[in-house]
Amino acid sequence: MEDLKQQFEDELEKAKQSSVLSANYRRRKFIMYLVRTMIAVVLIYIFWEQKWVKWALIVYIPLNLFVLFSIFGMPYFLNKKINSTRQKIEELDQLEDDWEEE
Repeated sequence: MEDLKQQFEDELEKAKQSSVLSANYRRRKFIMYLVRTMIAVVLIYIFWEQKWVKWALIVYIPLNLFVLFSIFGMPYFLNKKINSTRQKIEELDQLEDDWEEE
């Protein structure tokens, strides 16, 4: 069981350095989000008289908000899931220790 626990902790450390859990990753994604949004705002302003631009906003705004949520919301849910998994591993470890004592 210790091997499983250590393997989980090792994988978690790798994930924190190179994925959504990394602060550098989120910062870089947020900067790219701001650049894309500014470009979109400029294009919307330039082409506002076109009928299709107004209809495109119906799709663009929810997608834009979803990306913003994924940048800042996903780490919260992932950390919650990681803590839940860590707790389950601890419970299994405790159960195994109790079982070995009997």
